[in-house]
Parts: sequence; C-alpha cells; structure tokens
Amino acid sequence: MTASSKSTGKKRHVPRPDVRETLLLAAEKIVREEGYAAATARRIASEVGMRHQAVFYYFGSQDELLMEVLHRSMEAHKKCLQEAIDSPQPLRAMWNLISNPEFAKIGLEFLALANHNEMIRAELAKNSERLRELETEGIARYLEQRGIKPRVSPQMVSIMTSALARLLVQESTLGIHGGHEEVEALVERSLSHFEASGEANDEVEPIVGAASTLE
Repeated sequence: MTASSKSTGKKRHVPRPDVRETLLLAAEKIVREEGYAAATARRIASEVGMRHQAVFYYFGSQDELLMEVLHRSMEAHKKCLQEAIDSPQPLRAMWNLISNPEFAKIGLEFLALANHNEMIRAELAKNSERLRELETEGIARYLEQRGIKPRVSPQMVSIMTSALARLLVQESTLGIHGGHEEVEALVERSLSHFEASGEANDEVEPIVGAASTLE
C-alpha cells in the first residue's frame, strides 16, 4: 500500500457543531445547578457520555469553554433585557427579570468564579457594563416618555435595583428570607406608583422612593 493510499484511508476528525452545542449546554446546566466548581472537563463530558478530551478538542481548554458559556449567558440576558425594556411595563419587566432566581443564579456563579479567574473577570466586567448602559438607557427613555423627573438618576436606579435583586437572590439561595416580604412589598408599591404617575407627578422614584424620608 502506498503512502498516499494510507493517508487517504485515515479517518479525519471534523469538529461537529452538534457536539460542541451539547457540551455547552451540559456546562451551563452544571454551572447553574451545581456551581462553577463542579464544571470540570471530566464532569462536563461525563454528563453527556463523552470523554473529557472532547472538551479540549472543541474548546482548547476548560476556561475557554466556560468563557463561551458566560458569553452565551450574557447574550441571553441582553436579549431578555431588551424585551423587558420594549414591553408595556418596562420597569416591572426589568425587575422581574433580574430578581428571577433561576435567571440570576448562573450570573452569581460567574461572579464568584471571577474572583479566581482574571479572564472571566474581564469578560464579566465588560459585558456587565454594556448591560448597565442598556438598563440605564431604557429607564431614561421611560422617564422621558412619561415626563417624570425623579430625584435620582436612571443609572442610580439601575445600580440600586440590580444590587437589591442580587442580594435577595443570594440570601434566598442560603435560606435567608427575613425582611424579604417587606422589601418586595416596597418594590411593588414603588413600581405601581411609577406606572400610575404621569406628567403632573415628579415626586415618585422607583424602588428607592423610600429613601426620600432620609433627606
């Protein structure tokens, strides 16, 4: 057998998009349900009945796989956030999105991983800034359309609502629920007042309206 015939007889491994997608979905599931520490190459591959070498073949490294999971998660968040902004009740829709435990959990896991992984930290920071800008623009547009002039900036509203939602999700994950009903009631009152306000009302602030009592 000639060298050329031997070479043509060898099996050529061509990357398959379906396998890559399967690994990504498995990694996302593990990060969401078990935490980032459980998302090792072996654990991810075994989840779908593959050898751990598949992770390195399709992604180069475990970190690159997790980076792709993060990127997909942020893109999904961006899409849902844009849908919330474009909805009839954007502030309520945005709050429901960021306070949803199932939606927020993977973000919290990557936030924890960012403390130990510089590549993840940089990517998370960059994408979080973009989401903050999108939220701020959405809130500002809503205020302008309704002629509302709150005492806090749209960016401050974005920061405070995100921080509050993240805290509620983190504490709920730990089984801490004290004061949550009161906070959620405040959020509901603030959103209801905001949705009912119009051009003649500039006294209402979303979420942080209660802070005016400290002035």
